[in-house]
Amino acid sequence: MVRSSTRNRAADAPVPASRAIVRDFSRSDPSSYDVEFDVRTLYDFLFGLSDDVGSTEDLPAADRTWLAESKAQLRAKTGDDLDVEAELCVVLAGLAVDRPEMRDAADFVELIHGLDDATIIRTIVAHDLRDPDRRALTEQAMAGDDAAVRELLTILGHSYTEEKLARIARIYRDPDSIIEPARRVLTEWLPLYRAIEPRIAAMIRHDHDGRARAIATLPPTDLIEATTGGIRWLAEPGVRRVILAPSYFARPYNFVFGGDDWRMFGYPIADEALDGGDPLAPPAAVVRLHRALGDETRLRILRLLAGRDHYLTEIASALDLSKPTIKHHLALLRAAGLVTLTEEGGLSYYSLRRGTIEANGTGLIDYLLA
Repeated sequence: MVRSSTRNRAADAPVPASRAIVRDFSRSDPSSYDVEFDVRTLYDFLFGLSDDVGSTEDLPAADRTWLAESKAQLRAKTGDDLDVEAELCVVLAGLAVDRPEMRDAADFVELIHGLDDATIIRTIVAHDLRDPDRRALTEQAMAGDDAAVRELLTILGHSYTEEKLARIARIYRDPDSIIEPARRVLTEWLPLYRAIEPRIAAMIRHDHDGRARAIATLPPTDLIEATTGGIRWLAEPGVRRVILAPSYFARPYNFVFGGDDWRMFGYPIADEALDGGDPLAPPAAVVRLHRALGDETRLRILRLLAGRDHYLTEIASALDLSKPTIKHHLALLRAAGLVTLTEEGGLSYYSLRRGTIEANGTGLIDYLLA
């Protein structure tokens, strides 16, 4: 595992001059935090199971085909377990953060078979354990207090479907029915993933090595934003470490995880870190930009953000669309460099990055006239 670290000494986060609304960041948490790079293939082993992986052209066609064929083989062996447990397997990435001795996918599978159910469940419900309003109730539910389970389900009822609530109930009431299928999926996924693991290792290390100058020179907030492609993370009380884990399968998304004193971003590796190459292929940044702009909903989102920053709920309300739909569009806009997501405490809001179109327009001209 490679760990590169930088220390945040700035209490204030700068406000870009192009922002329509000025927010005072001087009252953000002044405590310092470390930024670390965690370069291990086991994260892509887990991320590759996500339904989002391969949903865009940010992965080459050959790898999208490999994913589809490999998941078909996996589904043939695990049945419905893959569809039910895939996203849970991704969440288990949090188990690796404080276990640097684990190097690869095989190490992770060995770990997941050796851990007790209670430790795994704590990782699955880590978000509720970090919430001061739900921490005690979550601990009681994990200890077998069914009244606490019912109260948690009532609290969460307005946010989740009945199917999701039933699954949450099983996490507390019958954890083995959740964990054992996940273990089966990961065990069967391992031999398929190991066939490409050396390629993944080379690309994520290439990405990390290519960021040496940024790691050495950028302030932590700017380093996080540059690495994640537009997430501006502001310090949170109690968070001492921000972990950046390069991922091939995450492209073009970021996979975000949290622990008691850490946050982790599984970030998409840069175009320059990809192996292979077609001499006639256009720059990936230009393709992402024009793909992002070729959708009416995304253009309307940009029009909203041109006036001022917006929260996710505001955008969904203005366009009369669901928050998951808007979040998907915003992820593609951010991957294209058009939007910045700022994480401020428990709130997230989106800003327009005004220079991207001009910069990538030049990139298109350079490509066509090369």
